Amino acid sequence: MTSPVPAAWQDRFDVVATVTRAFHCANFLREGEEIVFDLTGVIQPERSSAGLCLGIVAKLQPALLLVQDRAASGLHPISPGFQTFDCFDTGIDHGGTGKVFVRLSLRDRETGETVEDATRVAL
Repeated sequence: MTSPVPAAWQDRFDVVATVTRAFHCANFLREGEEIVFDLTGVIQPERSSAGLCLGIVAKLQPALLLVQDRAASGLHPISPGFQTFDCFDTGIDHGGTGKVFVRLSLRDRETGETVEDATRVAL
């Protein structure tokens, strides 16, 4: 089965979930750490700095499906209105252990720069 994501984009871009806030995280995620995915939603552990947290990955799964759909349609993969997420933990004030927030972005593997509009990047 082939990916609907354009091959040139699949080979060039990563989806990055950057931890923007973390406190009392049971998985010890810290602000500034990243979970990196390819455009089909597969975690790239060799390019990630954060440990695996199923609570945040599960929350990102719908966004990663949207990334694939937008890329297959020729749109910038990261939706402008669907970028910030929190984990499933309810937080320490509500009986949980902590809370983590992430923000999605698109990164160019060649330059390491954040890409604001993939449709305008020369491939």
